Amino acid sequence: MRWFVYVCVLVALGSCKDEIYFIPGTGTLPDCNEAPVVNLNGMVWFNTGPVTVLTAGCPGVEADDVRESCPENWAITQSGNDLDIIVDEYRVKGRLCGDKLHLEGGWWLSVQNEGACWYGDDDGDDFRIEAEGNVVTFVLANPNTAGLDSFEGTLVMLGRCKVSYDVTLMEAYSPSF
Repeated sequence: MRWFVYVCVLVALGSCKDEIYFIPGTGTLPDCNEAPVVNLNGMVWFNTGPVTVLTAGCPGVEADDVRESCPENWAITQSGNDLDIIVDEYRVKGRLCGDKLHLEGGWWLSVQNEGACWYGDDDGDDFRIEAEGNVVTFVLANPNTAGLDSFEGTLVMLGRCKVSYDVTLMEAYSPSF
């Protein structure tokens, strides 16, 4: 079991990948003087929540379709307010101002296909985080997330179509080796 955790951590940190991609959207990071409410350095979180299609353009879906997202590991390195987040083979930049996490970049967002996460090429696309929705808020031990701390909010993302992602980020594990 321990070897499995090591492999998962290596994959989450991107060390098995040839290249880490950064796909900028219009979402940017603000200047920040407010101390972060939590230290996420070395932690791995994951995303979950419904994705609502806002515009046409993505194959197999229409505007107003809602699909449940597939979880991806978010390996986090934090220095002060700044976060470097690796989501699979993508880099997302973050800045934690108090309880608000501002995000810049994007990743390959996958949604469920017939109720399951297959992570196939036709189940997702590269999506960039847009300025009109690039902030999530830290929530301490929300009973709706099995008593785990979380970040919650709505991200607006643009790929071949525009989507609204009611995301919850929760801790997957903290590597301890």
